[in-house]
Amino acid sequence: MAQGGFKSNPNKPNSKKPRPAHKKKKQRQLSKGWKSFAAKGRKCAFAKQEAQTTKTINNRNEIAVAARAVGAGNTFALKDIKEAGKKEIGKQKDVLRKRESKSLKMSERLREQVEKLK
Repeated sequence: MAQGGFKSNPNKPNSKKPRPAHKKKKQRQLSKGWKSFAAKGRKCAFAKQEAQTTKTINNRNEIAVAARAVGAGNTFALKDIKEAGKKEIGKQKDVLRKRESKSLKMSERLREQVEKLK
């Protein structure tokens, strides 16, 4: 009989046994404390308004930059930015056309008035 040749180690995990799946812990719903209540009042309303204003400004800036980039001939992988840039270019062209047509009409009116005075 062999002495001490085979010894089972109960602390060593069996590699063939399937491991238990990790479960996500649920986050507790707060019922007390300042985090469980929504902020309200003048300062909160002002902060929300400021955040909303910042978002709209950032959105306009992004569209303007996209228009410049699309106009310069750069290619885009993001389709929504590309479309927004094309729309912005169209809007800018319309505004320019209106300005030019107004200035032409005004110059014509001024010429007619000068001719009448002569």
